[in-house]
Amino acid sequence: MSLDFNHIRNQLQKVIHDYKNAEGYERGQSQNFWTQVFNAYGVSGQTQLKAFEHRLKDGKGQKYVDAFIPKLVMIEQKSRGVDLNKAYTQVSGYYDKLNANEKPRYIVLSNFDELWLYDIANPLGIKTYQCSLDELPRNAEWLSFLSPDSQPSDIIEENPINRQATENIARLHQAFIEDGVNPDDLALFLTRLIFCFFADDTGIFGKKHLLQALLERQALPDGSNLHQIFATLFETLNTEKRSSRLPEDYASFAYINGNLFAHSVPIPYFDANLYQLVMACNQLDWSEISPAIFGSMFQSVLDVGETGSDESRKDTRREFGAHYTSEKNILKVINSLFLNELRDEFSKCTTNKPRAIKLYEKLSKLKFFDPACGCGNFLIIAYRELRLLENQLIAQIYGDQRGLLDISTMCQVTVEQFYGIEIEPHAAHIARVALWITDHQLNEATAQRFGTTRPTTPIVYSPHIVEGNALQIDWSSVVSPDDCDYIMGNPPFIGYAYQTKEQKQDVESVAKHIKGYKTFDYVSCWYVKAMHFMQAVSKPNHHIETAFVSTNSITQGEQVAILWRYLLDECKGVINFAHQTFKWSNEGKGVAAVHCVIVGYSLNERADKILFSYDDITGEPIPNKVKNINGYLMNGANVFFDRAKKQVSNELEMMRGNQPTDAGYLLLSDEERQALIATEPLAEKYIKPFMMGNEFLNDIGRWCLWFHGCDPIKLNKDLAKMPQVAERIANVKATRLASSKMATVKKAETPHLFDEIRHTDKPYIGLPRVSSENRKFIPIGFLKDVIAGDKLYMIPNASLYHFGILSSSMHNAFMRLTAGRMKSDYSYSNTIVYNNFPYPFTTNGDSKQATESRQAISQAGQKILDIRDEYRQADSKPTLAQLYNRYLIDPYPKLTKAHADLDKVIDKAYGYKGNGSDESRVEFLIKFLTK
Repeated sequence: MSLDFNHIRNQLQKVIHDYKNAEGYERGQSQNFWTQVFNAYGVSGQTQLKAFEHRLKDGKGQKYVDAFIPKLVMIEQKSRGVDLNKAYTQVSGYYDKLNANEKPRYIVLSNFDELWLYDIANPLGIKTYQCSLDELPRNAEWLSFLSPDSQPSDIIEENPINRQATENIARLHQAFIEDGVNPDDLALFLTRLIFCFFADDTGIFGKKHLLQALLERQALPDGSNLHQIFATLFETLNTEKRSSRLPEDYASFAYINGNLFAHSVPIPYFDANLYQLVMACNQLDWSEISPAIFGSMFQSVLDVGETGSDESRKDTRREFGAHYTSEKNILKVINSLFLNELRDEFSKCTTNKPRAIKLYEKLSKLKFFDPACGCGNFLIIAYRELRLLENQLIAQIYGDQRGLLDISTMCQVTVEQFYGIEIEPHAAHIARVALWITDHQLNEATAQRFGTTRPTTPIVYSPHIVEGNALQIDWSSVVSPDDCDYIMGNPPFIGYAYQTKEQKQDVESVAKHIKGYKTFDYVSCWYVKAMHFMQAVSKPNHHIETAFVSTNSITQGEQVAILWRYLLDECKGVINFAHQTFKWSNEGKGVAAVHCVIVGYSLNERADKILFSYDDITGEPIPNKVKNINGYLMNGANVFFDRAKKQVSNELEMMRGNQPTDAGYLLLSDEERQALIATEPLAEKYIKPFMMGNEFLNDIGRWCLWFHGCDPIKLNKDLAKMPQVAERIANVKATRLASSKMATVKKAETPHLFDEIRHTDKPYIGLPRVSSENRKFIPIGFLKDVIAGDKLYMIPNASLYHFGILSSSMHNAFMRLTAGRMKSDYSYSNTIVYNNFPYPFTTNGDSKQATESRQAISQAGQKILDIRDEYRQADSKPTLAQLYNRYLIDPYPKLTKAHADLDKVIDKAYGYKGNGSDESRVEFLIKFLTK
């Protein structure tokens, strides 16, 4: 059953009110306080009684913890003002003395002012959540595990049975692949086999364990007749009117229908080893399988090509852009898209039966569409939540009249309300079966609550899963826009540099009318098609809402101006809710972590827009009510920063460094430089210090052969005396001639020179193109007589004033808004970030105030350089990367203060008086630019 968090928050708010001004002493008020909290989550009186009476034994006798529910939670309540760090030490001692079968997953500490929650059993290590007591209602989900109606935790949501089942199926799959079985036929066979295992343990066949009995009675240990057993079984399951002469071992199986067994598929042959695997699968309790999680795992089995290698899996996933979404992240999407609204409606029905009936009737009319449905995870979770809400409404309207209601007619929500498109036939098969399995599980849950339920077989209702390329299919042929209510999912994200020829053609077919579409991430096409689908609605007062999980790149850098200007300005769309960047965990095994956003958008504007932020991208979302969400997923006006040719404040130009395109032959490490000079001393005069961003940040010694400006006649004479250098140049020429780019081939005519030369003999500010997200400031500095590579930007002739501006929080906040990302690291752009960033004064601003401000900024900038030099003279000699990394305990407090002092001076120059947050600064800068 879904939790009613609105109700829980209201109850917690009352608890906070009751104890806000109380004395807050441990002995007298602890139990009353936690009784009220337990009541908010619906913890039974019997459970509470046991929780408060539990004693712990140690060597000195018996001790009480304030509350303890074995295997679940230990609670230690302290008086107001008591240090909870000490409380944690105390309760850790209690925890260590518990028997292994009693140890709880959670520890909760409180002192009436704060609440700390420790997730002890988290597989990624102990996770800590802390908030003031006033903030507890907002974070009500943290304690949801207390409720008897809570779903299993979204952190440890993988039952071992899912992994065991997947591993057994994987072994079967690999054995058949090695035997030459067609992968498509095998996928369908295994999907049917999985359904049979599940059906056998859940009674779908009419009785439980019919398949187990069939195999135990008829299957030969050498596996030789398994082929025929499964062929007969599958044909039987697809036959409604059966021969009277059909053996009882088969005749007892229920007719399934639903087209699951309709099409003939070659069944592979088995041997003794495969017989053992089948019997091992049969011994598992498949009733405990999670369709969503197992579906993802099974898909990962099918992803492995004939080699079965990790590399083939990686290639397949790159080709299809496949990622599998965890229940936690699915709920982030569907809660905001429709579930929260439906639950709010339900909370208003508790004393209003006509309103409850209206909502009950509404649920069965809603239609949901996932145009990249994969294994059906979004559809599965959405269907589950809708059915559970329907059960609550049936109970609300008719009461829990166990055995007295004809539930078979009252369960109106069906899988037929769910639509999907999936490019991989394997995944489409899984999605259909997983939804049928989910339907049966929910029918069983209904039976447990009301005594009867809707029968699962024969299958009457089927989800509408269409196999094909969603970017080539007309979505209205799958579901009419006038019938569809919600679009959701996790479309594939593939950067344009990684797209296949066919995928680039898909992008063109969907988005060629959008200026700049060729740089689109593949996922952007789903955003565009969904918008067109929403625009196709013709039914009055009907609108569709859409929410997708996507790579965060579509809300950063140049993608924003291209995609979101079209969706928000040209199409008049609006973002109603969004999650800023978070690190995405998923259910697929061996899948790399990605950095994602969630965007919920529509042509219909909601009254309340919610922007979820993350203090920690691996942490929990923080909801914020905002006026408008723009394409950068910030609270602010719809602004777009295009590539600009000139600096907006008419300031100095920032340019990229020099690009070698040399396959490394013109570059030298410290060791290579020394070795070359030792054998060819003449080369020393041609060797210059060289830096990319990495060398700049980490003090890595690197050098280059630099022949720019050299007399070619004299150089040729010298090269005759430097055979190693000449060989390097020859290798550069060969590399460029082999290039597929004509411009690079042309540069083979001058193989001794860098491909792109933007050199300056003057001092310049260096700024790395890529910098870690773990830094508040991008480290910059002055360089001279150093050849900058193309991963280092240069501002020749820059002053301390420019250094101060670019080192400020103001500039770095703007950078975080407009820069692209390399994974989660900042990817700076001179044309998008720097050229659009407003300095506090234009270059012709010569007022007394401007002059004084420039001088103050220069002095503050010099102070930063002085302190950096001071630290770098120390024995540890920290690099710029080390100086600017984030630390739990600040090792460079003088530098931190110097930056704070610089910010004060710069904020004054801008006239900024905000709270110093990135959001506040960006809002100010946008107004500053548009005034």
